Amino acid sequence: MTKLSVSTEYDRQSSERFPASNRQRVNQDAFLRRMEWLNTRRDVGRTNVAKLASQHLDAKLLKEREALDKAWIYEVAASFVAKRLNTAEADEIAKSARAASAEIARRIEAATALTLDGLKVKARAGLWRRHGEPLGSDSLDDRASSEAQVASSTGLDQ
Repeated sequence: MTKLSVSTEYDRQSSERFPASNRQRVNQDAFLRRMEWLNTRRDVGRTNVAKLASQHLDAKLLKEREALDKAWIYEVAASFVAKRLNTAEADEIAKSARAASAEIARRIEAATALTLDGLKVKARAGLWRRHGEPLGSDSLDDRASSEAQVASSTGLDQ
């Protein structure tokens, strides 16, 4: 923030000592009020820009991720309880928990991601769809071993 300081000499000087502006008298009080108004207006504009800039482009998706994580935790807990109790009521609770997670995942998959964070949320929903199983391994050792298994099963290793 820029602060304007006016020397005491400024207040005491007559308007004739200032450069001529069509021979109009310079009203120092009006000038200072105008400068204060401009500074206030500039500061308000900066705070509005800061508020807009602080909002994440994928804020809605990030909230959906929190909801999916909570629903997924509840779903896993409900499925454990359903397996332990082995009752129809527990099974219904587990099914409703799964349906709630599915609804959140559907909303995430339908949304458009604008940032890397948004893409991570969409990947998390895809991971939920696969029951928490990863898509596949990316390491070279795993690829080599899987290629060797494919080659041996097809008879190409000879």
